[in-house]
Amino acid sequence: MKHTPWLVLAALLSITGCQCTCGNTLTIRGQDGGVGAGDGGLGGAGGGSQGGGTGAGGGTTQFDAGDGTTFEPVGPGTFTLDGGLGGQGDGVKLDPNGFVVLNQGSAEFYFMWIANDDQGWVSKYDTRTGKEVGRYWSVIPRDCANSAGPPCAGGAVHGMMADQSWHPSRTALDLNGDVFVANRGMSKQGSVTKIANDPSSCIDRNGNGTIETSRDLNGDGKIDPAPAAGEMITPADMANPNTYDECVLFTKPVGSAVAGDVAGRALAVSAGIEGTAGDVWLGIYFEKRMYKLSSANGELLPVAPGGLPYIQIGFGPYGAIVDRLQRLWVVMPGVARLALIDTLSGTLLSDTIENTPACQAYGIAIDGRNRVWLPGWSLGAYACRYDHTTGTWTKFDFTSYRSQTNTAFEWGRGIAADAAGRVYMSGYGGSTAQLIRFDAETGAVIPFGAAQFIDMSDANTGGSIGVGLDAEGNPWVNNYSGNASKVDQNTGAITRTTQQAAGLYTYSDFTGYQLRNFTAPRGTYRKDFTACADDNEWRLLTWDALVPANTSLQVYVKTATSLAELNSTSGTRYGPFTTSPVDLVQVGVPHTKYLRVEFVLRSADGQTSPVLRGFDVKWLCGGIN
Repeated sequence: MKHTPWLVLAALLSITGCQCTCGNTLTIRGQDGGVGAGDGGLGGAGGGSQGGGTGAGGGTTQFDAGDGTTFEPVGPGTFTLDGGLGGQGDGVKLDPNGFVVLNQGSAEFYFMWIANDDQGWVSKYDTRTGKEVGRYWSVIPRDCANSAGPPCAGGAVHGMMADQSWHPSRTALDLNGDVFVANRGMSKQGSVTKIANDPSSCIDRNGNGTIETSRDLNGDGKIDPAPAAGEMITPADMANPNTYDECVLFTKPVGSAVAGDVAGRALAVSAGIEGTAGDVWLGIYFEKRMYKLSSANGELLPVAPGGLPYIQIGFGPYGAIVDRLQRLWVVMPGVARLALIDTLSGTLLSDTIENTPACQAYGIAIDGRNRVWLPGWSLGAYACRYDHTTGTWTKFDFTSYRSQTNTAFEWGRGIAADAAGRVYMSGYGGSTAQLIRFDAETGAVIPFGAAQFIDMSDANTGGSIGVGLDAEGNPWVNNYSGNASKVDQNTGAITRTTQQAAGLYTYSDFTGYQLRNFTAPRGTYRKDFTACADDNEWRLLTWDALVPANTSLQVYVKTATSLAELNSTSGTRYGPFTTSPVDLVQVGVPHTKYLRVEFVLRSADGQTSPVLRGFDVKWLCGGIN
């Protein structure tokens, strides 16, 4: 066939909805008949489309542009969201037109991270199976934040040892799925530790080509901490970073060390600067300060006037959460009192929001309307909601309800809200493990089958602590007795993890659900491209999208010499780009064989979605022609 210049051909494909045959038949993009607001929900964009259809190419057909370059268009009929050749989606779905839109309740983190306060380690569980897949000491003796070069090059030696004396408590995931752990110290130095979620982001410190990290080698669903088992790494030489678990990236001491008091306690992640994995906020309890840290390396970041890396508040921070407006809520234990910080400006808005009628505070949660939730704690079977828009508190009473075993609900302790307008609260009574669910608007209890709430207590299950929600919306409770329990949201069926030593103790967003659904609701679509030469020149990226008010769509590109390298969170991402087209040569994208294009879709109101209708990448194999 006669070659048509690339720009003209791409335009014709977009306008006419024609099909091109180049080994495979592929519908590129139909004529857009208008994309409207649909039903107003995420992923609800509607509208007509002509020329749509499903092609056989699966997004892999490449075209000769006629000028020596190659291009590959992706659009309806070629988008895939399951990791196929048409791309990978996370928190997105395809609308009836085949366009990529946000999927309401977009939480795709499949792991929960639970600290063991007594033992000094953090466990990683797969929420799809309930199996423990990793266990890590909550500190390493050198901070190792600069370990991209020689092992821990420039990393400070802070003298902290990998053992049980650092009392980890809160855990929080960043936008990449990596986890941060707050170490309370308990008369010692407070700190925060970062652990990589994916082995591709770990550091091969000893340079042997493999990642030495914690693994369930025998597949029994739990990690054996005995050194001989090889399932948990205890440094053989505390001074030698080559002996550390290579997925424990760094430990950063924060604040001063004061004998007889608690240090690192509250922990939360805000959206941070575009293109980052968010900012980490760590509360040092005895200092009455909230510190801001980089999620990349743990360095303290200026936040308050004068360049201070912390904001002083009027009480010791016990728990923290960030809402959709990037406001950090901090709670004081006992008779609950809230502080409110604008993370964008570093301004303390208030630290005297008193809880009336009185609730206590252990857990803290935010819902889809930016309202704060606190459990009743020593008051008993109560929960309290604060609405900053109206300045009002509402107290909910659950004293009259009974479980499937006819027990009464004990003290409210951990709490979490889901994207469907429901709140989950754990019930603690020493040896008791309970979970209740209720409507966030009315407080009406939502039963699990015939049970008004679930009592999970047995010989190994007691002392309910925090509540977290997995990617499917099922609640998990970590129990001080040494296991975690899932309650099926539809049937109330209980699934328990294998047992470990007692001491599980985490009140925070330990699954990342609240971060992904409320703090920074977003979805991503990405596709990897493979050129025909190692020195390929990536030339032009063009896309077609609708971006309504209260939404945003940003595009990033990343190159690599291998597909495995693309999956690492290290390396340079170029962007964010918001205007099409992007001249990839002009922005300095290097010559490589592999390219990843990633679209990040966001909604500020939790209702409206941007719409990605199609895109094209153009490249030249073997360099400049």
